[in-house]
Amino acid sequence: MRASVRRSVQALLDGTDMVTMLAGAVSGAVTGYTYYPAGFDTDLRLAATGAVALGGAFVFTTVADAVLAPLRRRFAQANVAEARATSVRGVAVPSGLSEALGQIATAAEEDAAHRAAQAAYRIDLSDQLLSNPGRWRGYTNGEATYYLAPGTVLHYRREENERGIAEPRYTLLTADDPTPVPVTNVRDIFEDLVPRARQMAEALDEAVPSTV
Repeated sequence: MRASVRRSVQALLDGTDMVTMLAGAVSGAVTGYTYYPAGFDTDLRLAATGAVALGGAFVFTTVADAVLAPLRRRFAQANVAEARATSVRGVAVPSGLSEALGQIATAAEEDAAHRAAQAAYRIDLSDQLLSNPGRWRGYTNGEATYYLAPGTVLHYRREENERGIAEPRYTLLTADDPTPVPVTNVRDIFEDLVPRARQMAEALDEAVPSTV
């Protein structure tokens, strides 16, 4: 059962306790006042009515508790299970501002990584390589990077277009060239890495003396 639904039902059960008690008190008061023996002292009528009202409230509450006990137990077990699951996820109530900021920073980094992976379909419809949030490194400013190869990363950020709407932007960053290269298709990454790989291979060939 979803937490929001469980909380709504729990609030309803809490309200039922009050309604049940009032219903029992009113029923007891009406019964006590109506059927008070005519021959008895009238000064004691209100006191007797009050006593019957209290008895009615007790009876109604006891019966309601017995009827709702299974449902209450179920919700209690669900609350315990939710608390345990929260503890397992490591989400705890912060003890101070510094701990709260640490939790929020971690959440912001994970959020950026997931957003980068989620929007990656715009440049990679294969849904295999760039859509894995575990490969993205998020940052608290909302940006993220994806390690592709030594000295080469894919950078993600959100940027407003001409209509003022924030859209994801992917650029290729390399160690030997500080100029970001816009990426609109995963093929752009391939075409950029191929000549780099060729240059690296040629550099290795030149560094290794020929044995022939």
